[in-house]
Amino acid sequence: MRIRVWEGVCAFFLSAAIANAICVWLTDTARVCAQTTATSSWVGVWQAELGGQPSTILTLAADDGILQGTLVLNGISTEGGTPHIAVHEVHALLHLHTAGKTLSFQLKQARRSTTLDFTVEQTTSNSARIHCLNCGDNAPTIEITKQD
Repeated sequence: MRIRVWEGVCAFFLSAAIANAICVWLTDTARVCAQTTATSSWVGVWQAELGGQPSTILTLAADDGILQGTLVLNGISTEGGTPHIAVHEVHALLHLHTAGKTLSFQLKQARRSTTLDFTVEQTTSNSARIHCLNCGDNAPTIEITKQD
């Protein structure tokens, strides 16, 4: 009699463990699918130009289902009469977050040891506005276009 009771208890716990594993798998699958759907409109190369030169290049990918990317900031100079890239900074994006048509992230500025906060608002499927939130009162909002 004791053996049958013990078998019943073991079967109950085994069933609960299997049900829990299935719930975790389904939750993880739903989370990855939701994130992939939310981030897919962001994936690509977004660029702004100044004087015919690339001034801002935002590159985003989700190869493993998680949105990641880089931001290239080019300082454009017209010294000498022709616009050219005078300063070139490449940054890895940190703490990316999407909420609807808004992407937010941070980047670390090595030369100043500061963290800059950015938002990007999609205005259409191929255009957006990028803005640094803590770069000072005169920080511009820049129109960027998704490249084909």
